[in-house]
Amino acid sequence: MDDHLVRHVLVQRLGAGLGLEAARVLVGRVEEVAEEHGSLLQVTALLDELETVSAKVTETAIDALPALDRCGGLGVVVPWLDMGLVMAESSGATALRYFKESPALLSLLEADERRHALTVGRDMADRHGGVAMEFLRAAPDLFRVLPVQDIGPWLEIGLDLATVDAVVGLEYVRQLPQVAPILRLEDVRLWLSVGLQLVTTNTWGKPDYLVAIEFLRTSPAVLRAIPQPAVRSAVLSLVSVLARHSPESAVEWLAESPQLLSSLPSDDRPLELLRYGLMVANRDAEATILYLRRAPEVMKLMGEGLQASSRFEEWFKAGMEVLTLSLEGGRAYFGVDSQQALASVEQAMAGVSLRRIARRLKLFVEGLCGSEVSIAALPESTSGTQAHAKVNSDGRTILLPAVMNRGATAEDNERWYLVMAAHEAGHVQFGTYRVRLAELTDMIHDVIRRYDRTGNVLPETLKDLFALYPHPALVLDLWTIVEDARVDFLLQTEYPGLRRDLARLAAEMPSSRRCDQPVTVTELIVESLWRLSMGEALDTAVPRAIKAEVSALWLLCQPLFRHDATAADAIRLADALYVKIEEKVSSLPTVGETNLPTEKIAEEGQDEETTLREAERLMDKYRPFVIPPYRGEMDPTLITWEGNRPAQDASQESEASQMDGGRTTESGHRGKSLNASLRASPSMEVRKEQGGASSIEQELGRAEDEAEDEGKGRSAVQTVVGKRFARYPEWDTTIGDYRLNRCLVIEQQVAVSSHEDITALLNKDRSTITSLRKLFERLRPVRHHRVSEQAEGEEPDLDALVRRAADLRAGQEGSERVYVRWDKRDRSVAAAFLIDISGSTSKRLDSGRRVIDVEKESLVVLCEALEAVGDDYGLYAYSGKGAAAVDFFVLKDFGERLRMEPARRLGMLVPQRQNRDGAAIRHASAKLLKRNAKHRLLILVSDGKPLDGDTYHGTYAVEDTKKALQEARRLGIVPFCVIIGQEATEFQQRLYGGTWFTIVDRVESLPTRLPNIYRRLTA
Repeated sequence: MDDHLVRHVLVQRLGAGLGLEAARVLVGRVEEVAEEHGSLLQVTALLDELETVSAKVTETAIDALPALDRCGGLGVVVPWLDMGLVMAESSGATALRYFKESPALLSLLEADERRHALTVGRDMADRHGGVAMEFLRAAPDLFRVLPVQDIGPWLEIGLDLATVDAVVGLEYVRQLPQVAPILRLEDVRLWLSVGLQLVTTNTWGKPDYLVAIEFLRTSPAVLRAIPQPAVRSAVLSLVSVLARHSPESAVEWLAESPQLLSSLPSDDRPLELLRYGLMVANRDAEATILYLRRAPEVMKLMGEGLQASSRFEEWFKAGMEVLTLSLEGGRAYFGVDSQQALASVEQAMAGVSLRRIARRLKLFVEGLCGSEVSIAALPESTSGTQAHAKVNSDGRTILLPAVMNRGATAEDNERWYLVMAAHEAGHVQFGTYRVRLAELTDMIHDVIRRYDRTGNVLPETLKDLFALYPHPALVLDLWTIVEDARVDFLLQTEYPGLRRDLARLAAEMPSSRRCDQPVTVTELIVESLWRLSMGEALDTAVPRAIKAEVSALWLLCQPLFRHDATAADAIRLADALYVKIEEKVSSLPTVGETNLPTEKIAEEGQDEETTLREAERLMDKYRPFVIPPYRGEMDPTLITWEGNRPAQDASQESEASQMDGGRTTESGHRGKSLNASLRASPSMEVRKEQGGASSIEQELGRAEDEAEDEGKGRSAVQTVVGKRFARYPEWDTTIGDYRLNRCLVIEQQVAVSSHEDITALLNKDRSTITSLRKLFERLRPVRHHRVSEQAEGEEPDLDALVRRAADLRAGQEGSERVYVRWDKRDRSVAAAFLIDISGSTSKRLDSGRRVIDVEKESLVVLCEALEAVGDDYGLYAYSGKGAAAVDFFVLKDFGERLRMEPARRLGMLVPQRQNRDGAAIRHASAKLLKRNAKHRLLILVSDGKPLDGDTYHGTYAVEDTKKALQEARRLGIVPFCVIIGQEATEFQQRLYGGTWFTIVDRVESLPTRLPNIYRRLTA
């Protein structure tokens, strides 16, 4: 067939669908741009062959030709039709999509890329039309990330996968442009194996691809955040092993891996962590997740170098031994979720924990200050190797880094702690924060006039006063330098033993600025004053260019170094220095900024005038100096008109500063769905373990005085909108250790009921109350007690004197005990009543009343009786649901008198949910410990059946409750349990073994028995 006839036939063929004129133009264009010889004949043949396969597909192909021409693709029309033909032979639907979409897709490719894409696509279409179509869709992006010649092996994997699972295979090809730049070819099959393991079966027995597809789509972004290819491969190996045991754990780890790995101190540590992680993954998926979350922090605490690796290996081996013996024990160990696990980290780490040295520091500091001082850890957000100590806002709590690893040895680190604590104790002892703004009234008015701040209100704190200066950062630095210098002088004068350590640390301090930083004259002056305050000699501390100016300023500081100098003098001195620096800097000629570092300016032979002209003198460019590590961060907001504000509840104040976000709900590593985990950003915040455990460093910083007693220490307390939150450990009998921060106790006051409710109860039991009040009034001690026949006393004992005289007359030796002493008798009792109001208290009695109604009546009667004796007591109820929501209701707090409002709270008690007795007992014990009483009593009224959720029951609940009661006894609290029930069961014997308890078999007798029990316990 000659060319003219071929052209005519093709025009007629195309004209049926496109119109003759459009067909003629299109055929001319094919003849003009097609790259194949005899292209018109080939196009005709391919259309004929396509017609035999599917007329509909052929019609779609012809309709797509104008679009192919518009996008410049007619040059490859022959391979384009050829690929479509192959697709049509396997799937008409795929071929239809191909002819509709391919013109636009080809328009995104360069000319040489189009032919290559169609050639590769045609070969793939022979094996799997769907994969070929997905390749063509991905080709524009794929050609931008892979060389053309390297694409084949990647696609071969997709074809192989599509024969096993078409859905996953097609998704792989779609994601190739994102995967190819991130993974090595040898890692791709490992990545895909994870995706295949995430395919589940739905309720109808069909494959569920939702999680697998989500993984394939989102994991490339997560892996991209891991820069080292070798680490990516190791992450995938670990994910693959985890996925075989727990797909959920695999996805969670992958989502968190970038941030966890980036926190490691050096590049080789991630591979070390992952290598050990594979060993754990072959044993238990949950333990692996806990290990992976905690191990980076453990590594950081162990430092760098061969010794650090050796210590980490020993720590890991010990954990594997525990895991071999007990899954729960191993999980607690690797999650650092128990007291023993925390102790193992503390033993292996390079630094010293505050917990280990807190008691010694407290005694040391109290010896310096001569008053009670608390030691607490800095908040987690401000802790770390470069953290500075500070005095808390209560004025009597010193906050220190949770872990100290500045020194090479444990002894060095302990010395660092002692010096830092001593310096902050100096601020407490020598009155840094006891100064009042009222002592500075004249200076304040002078500052207001000097800087024309007449429109401003008087400053409320020293920080507000500094804000009146043109450059607040400068005057703050000057105050910090001179007040720290005053405190150091007094410490070295009064405690010579500290001189050597303070001098050594001062000598080791580097410059407060980097040596390559450009500096201003003002900064040079402040730097020089700081060096001089640290004990450095004038010749070495001050550049020659400003030696005269600094010498004059340092001379102004000398009166501060006397025993009678005060904190107010330091503030006045800072003001005077500020004014002098202003004068000296403003008197210099204006010059441009210098790039000379501090060392260059200090060089011998440097011309003074040239140096000053090279230095920037504008104070607007002043940058604060860096506080020396052993000196704390001073807080000018603590200085007010009335002096340091009275301390609130010290535990609340200092502990609130340690809260890591005020979490009020229990977060767990299973708390997010798989999709949500994968959709999270690679920089997502690492979630805390079950129970909301805080960082290891913060746990090591728990510095309560009772931290040495097992299980008693609680974590931080925070008050939010009328509620207080506190975390407590819980005894886990399965691992034989305490779970750290397991329970969140939510303390809140009960709303008040109507006055009529309480009045009705009081009227009903008026006779009982009257008789009980009389009994309790007898317990009230007389003010003084007369003790006769004493060797010493306030007055003579006449009876004894008469007996002595008679004995002497009879020739016998008379007794010399002839005085009367008046002993003061105080009844020092603090009692906490803890009432179980779980759902079981809704039980109806024979009288029709509920158990909780009888409990309320008992409490009203008891409170009326206790008012007669005057004991300090608190009244609390508890319930809740789960370890993260233990509700602790305050009916009457210690120190609160039983007037109308506390009494009316009793009327609002209603049955709640479940009861986690151990946490409630620990919180009540903590409240009792704050009371200054000789005798502390905890009375628990319960059904004797602790039950909360799926885990807190049976042996677990019994052992935790028993442990909480034992802790109370070790703390000097006398616990007594009132069990509401028919008889003592073996269960209750186990629960309260070693603790006094009684059974109230007739609940109706509780209003009478409860006060009598208390009376016998305290008589």
